[in-house]
Amino acid sequence: MTLAAIVTSLQLLFAANAPATQTPVTLDTGEVFVMSNGLVRMGIAQDGRLRELSYRGGPNLASSGYWNFNGNGYDAAGTPLGQRFSTLEGVAEVMRQSDDLVEVAFIHRPAEPMFFQTSLHYVLRRGDPGFYLYMTAAHDDTMPAGYIVQYAYNLRLAPEYFDYIAVDDARRHISHSCQEEKEAEAIMDATFRLADGAVVSKYNYTHAIEDGAFHLYGWAGPKAGVWWIQPSGEYYSSAPFRVLLTSHQTAKTPVIIWQAQCTHRGGYNIEFPPGSSASWQKLYGPAFVYLNSGRDYDAMWSDAKSRVERTKTRWPYRWMSHELFPLQRGEVRGTLSFDGGAPAANAYVILSPQGEHWSKDNKGYHFWTKTDADGCFRLKHVRPGDYTLFACGADQFYEFSRDGITVAAGKKLDMGRLLWKRVVHGNRIWQIGTADRSSGEFANGDDFHHWGLWRRYPADFPNDVHFEIGKSEERKDWNFAHWNWYSQKNAWDVSFKLNEAPKGKALLTFGIAAARGHNSRGYGSSGPADLRVWVNNKEAGGFTCATSGGVSYRSARQSTRYEVKEISFDAGLLVGGTNVISLRHALSHPYKQGADKGERGAGPGCIMYDAIRLEIQ
Repeated sequence: MTLAAIVTSLQLLFAANAPATQTPVTLDTGEVFVMSNGLVRMGIAQDGRLRELSYRGGPNLASSGYWNFNGNGYDAAGTPLGQRFSTLEGVAEVMRQSDDLVEVAFIHRPAEPMFFQTSLHYVLRRGDPGFYLYMTAAHDDTMPAGYIVQYAYNLRLAPEYFDYIAVDDARRHISHSCQEEKEAEAIMDATFRLADGAVVSKYNYTHAIEDGAFHLYGWAGPKAGVWWIQPSGEYYSSAPFRVLLTSHQTAKTPVIIWQAQCTHRGGYNIEFPPGSSASWQKLYGPAFVYLNSGRDYDAMWSDAKSRVERTKTRWPYRWMSHELFPLQRGEVRGTLSFDGGAPAANAYVILSPQGEHWSKDNKGYHFWTKTDADGCFRLKHVRPGDYTLFACGADQFYEFSRDGITVAAGKKLDMGRLLWKRVVHGNRIWQIGTADRSSGEFANGDDFHHWGLWRRYPADFPNDVHFEIGKSEERKDWNFAHWNWYSQKNAWDVSFKLNEAPKGKALLTFGIAAARGHNSRGYGSSGPADLRVWVNNKEAGGFTCATSGGVSYRSARQSTRYEVKEISFDAGLLVGGTNVISLRHALSHPYKQGADKGERGAGPGCIMYDAIRLEIQ
């Protein structure tokens, strides 16, 4: 090949690729707002609903995209009215328009049942193979009282173009079809038994934020992949111990859900009851909807993961121009140590707005990380403001907290060495589990993304749980959930040996990762879970704990809501030699009586133990 031919070939190659990066962003207004950058074309109706989404001149990949709400207002007596789901509509406003970027917003004014000022923003940039989306919400004393349970965006895809679902490396595969779901037997909300007996549920595809995989999920097909990318989760309430819906199949379309605010698995409503004079506003996002293609689904998934890492490096987005999105951020770093000098390794460090516990806050922004082996932590891209710093996990039932953390724009705050005083009640005799707010280290705790895990219990534990300290293994011999249905007897037994009979006081500490009540009819309920503790066949005490959301039947192993319970008893109940501590539900049923119930519905109540520790003073 001659030099001239090589130059010509390179020119042709450049020309073929040039439109992807050099085509200006255009906006056509009319009945439909049409945005295009040569790679992506979007058609948005006047009310904010996405009607068209195409990639590189291909077919329309979208069925519809819309923002939605669940909540309501209050009656004259100040009682919350029943929840109502509503698809939101807004009035269009072109916020910015240039060759490099087009931003169109849709403004929703307070009106029944959504008594908040909200907005939905679509952004398309030059050269980007996808679009950005963010939402805002605000309330002040000029608006009627109201509350928000869920504030979300749903992107429904054209079913003829998508057959591959992916939410993480372990959960990506060819999906069942819309028609198969339509013909399936409904056995619980959003949960179906297919013709081949397999059970599918949208809850099987949830993300636990603390696991770190929430940054990416989506669908793919022969024409394209559509991926939801979140470089940050700062806008999530109760983070990082939150569980979110992601992608799932429905009887009509494949769907991608962005739950910017929700109460699943122990979250809290955003509430402005009658008489509230507080002013509040918050920005959720931006998220990036990435479109790609590839030789196969593995390649498309790998490419999407690479795009996540590239997107993270660009956070906070410099192109953003909104009063609720500061570009100048701060940084907080420090070292967390226990009294005695040992590093608090592998602890969660959480920065949340001052004045509310991080697990209950849903009106501000959260930042989190984990400490390294030396207890060091670094929180980057923190919005300026006043915060409380919390730490949890690291095998501690009780948190560390430090108020008065002020983060300034463009500044790095070094907190130095922070001392976390451990709570010790005496000589530790044994402990089951690691206090990290999760039951993930126990049997089935590493494979919990399935409906109806109570169905495994009779086979896994035909004689129920008998855990021998020093011999039994947590991963095999202790189930991740203590169901109110049992195999042979209503007791989980812990046996251990003591060289001699102790004196003084003994204390059992329970970390409760999640709980659900149980009723006399043999089902789980919204009432409290009630546990009784027996020591060598003598009742030593008990406790109740509030139901913490639909964790047990919605494929989770922990809740946002965490409780610590202590039971003190006379150490004289223990003997030299073998001892048995039994954990018994106050109300329970043999599994054989619940066999039919176990094949549909939400199953029994349960307690998910984070960890249990016995100490003697």
